[in-house]
Amino acid sequence: MSGKPVLNDSIRNKLTQLEYKGLSGKEKEIKQIYKESTGKEPPSFKIYSSDEMNIGKDSGFDGAAIHFYDKKKHINQVYYIFRGTEPSKDFGDVVYDALGIGAGKDQEQIRDATKMYEKVEGYIKSSSTKIERYGDGHSLGGHLIVTLGLITKDFKDIRGMNDAPVNVNQLIKIDSDFSDYTRRKYGNIDSISSKKLIEIANIYYKKQKAKISHTWVKGEPMHAQSFPGSWYAGNKVTMLGDLDTEEMINIGKYPFQKEAKWNPVYMIDQFRYNLGVKTTLGGLGFVNDHVKQETLLNLPETRDQYLESVKRYPFLHFGEIKAGIGVGAAVMVNTFTSPGATFQLVKGISQSKQAKLHGINYVVKYTEANAMKTYYQVFDSGFQEEILLDYEQMKKFVYYCANAIKDKEANLNTLKQYLHSEINEVFEAKKKKLKMKISREEASPQSFMEKADKDGATLAWFGQKRVAEKVTFDKTFDPLDDSVFTPVEEIISSIQEEVTYYQKFLEAFFQNFEKMMEADESVASDIKSMKEVVGGI
Repeated sequence: MSGKPVLNDSIRNKLTQLEYKGLSGKEKEIKQIYKESTGKEPPSFKIYSSDEMNIGKDSGFDGAAIHFYDKKKHINQVYYIFRGTEPSKDFGDVVYDALGIGAGKDQEQIRDATKMYEKVEGYIKSSSTKIERYGDGHSLGGHLIVTLGLITKDFKDIRGMNDAPVNVNQLIKIDSDFSDYTRRKYGNIDSISSKKLIEIANIYYKKQKAKISHTWVKGEPMHAQSFPGSWYAGNKVTMLGDLDTEEMINIGKYPFQKEAKWNPVYMIDQFRYNLGVKTTLGGLGFVNDHVKQETLLNLPETRDQYLESVKRYPFLHFGEIKAGIGVGAAVMVNTFTSPGATFQLVKGISQSKQAKLHGINYVVKYTEANAMKTYYQVFDSGFQEEILLDYEQMKKFVYYCANAIKDKEANLNTLKQYLHSEINEVFEAKKKKLKMKISREEASPQSFMEKADKDGATLAWFGQKRVAEKVTFDKTFDPLDDSVFTPVEEIISSIQEEVTYYQKFLEAFFQNFEKMMEADESVASDIKSMKEVVGGI
């Protein structure tokens, strides 16, 4: 094996961009992109396209694969590249976006993606050198390549760019191994909620997740959306562009969730809003169950004939009519009667210019400008949602904790020294000074007596001064009271608790991240070196 990818991220982005024009016959352009990036000629390669294989004509799927092979240099790498949604070119994409990704019902495009993968693999498996597989996809193509990677479990690296999420309700239907695993562990899979399925998927696809990353332009609309079953599998997220750009509205999430916790009006509105989203997605599922696929795919071309047929033979189209009324009613009722839906509509209009950020051109543009920041995605089983963690900030926080431990341990040693040594030293010094004073007074008893009379400490009897021949003092001292030590001991205890807390935090951090990132070699190595540095502090 080569051990190193033939194509870097920049080249892969540009090839994904070129796929929108079709990679078939683009050998010259591919060589030019490679040479501009590396200054070298690329290894020998062959292009395979779904068009040439006659795959995807009915579903709208469009993809390509580039196989790089050099026996002497031990290069045997294939890059699968899937195109995103093109509504103006192919209505099948729109149908799949709604019914496949949204409702989790349609499986046509992912089945065609699998079919293409199997054909390409059949062409390239004759080599004795082990194959390394890489995947890239933009938008809908990102959904397809990630889903394919989860199903096949054969990819070394997969990148989704402004990608649509996987739908676990769809995934469990097309990955028989995943459905068998879920059934064995939890019984009837039909009764498992989408949230629970995501939790199960995070466990089952743990190894595959570590090989998947996402590249999103900040503020683009796709990754902000959520719906039942949507899942961005993967551990790493690279955010591009202006990181201060406002996130787009999430249509699948009620915007006034905080208010709904205490305000009955918003509480009811949230229920209606969520019901509307559910009804819409349910209606899309009903469409998939009752409307022929070819009817949907040919709708733009046959719209007039189709509507005429519905008018003349309504009973033949009862399923479509029922679904259409359900979906349409949900959208209309939400928009005109729900404060939440109205807010989303107004907000969406104000953010409309951000929609352009979804395009592959912006991924290429911001990558070339190196305008990016890396995050790591962690599944929070408590809230059952993915959380993005700023890895660089986390590293800074780890070093902050380590330095805090160092400083606090130094303070502890100082306080313990003060407690066990300096307090007693001060006490002994005071005793010594007082004893010396006592000795001087005892050496001159008359002087002590005159001073005492003068200070009013004693009175002369019958107006005559007393003559002191000897003065003796009690030279024993009581030990220091515990109240002297208690405040210092309390401070020591408090600081010790803080040190223990930081130590446990660092232990948990390294334990969790080493386990979570074990398949990500670069991060695992980074964590290991960071652990050594922190351990040496």
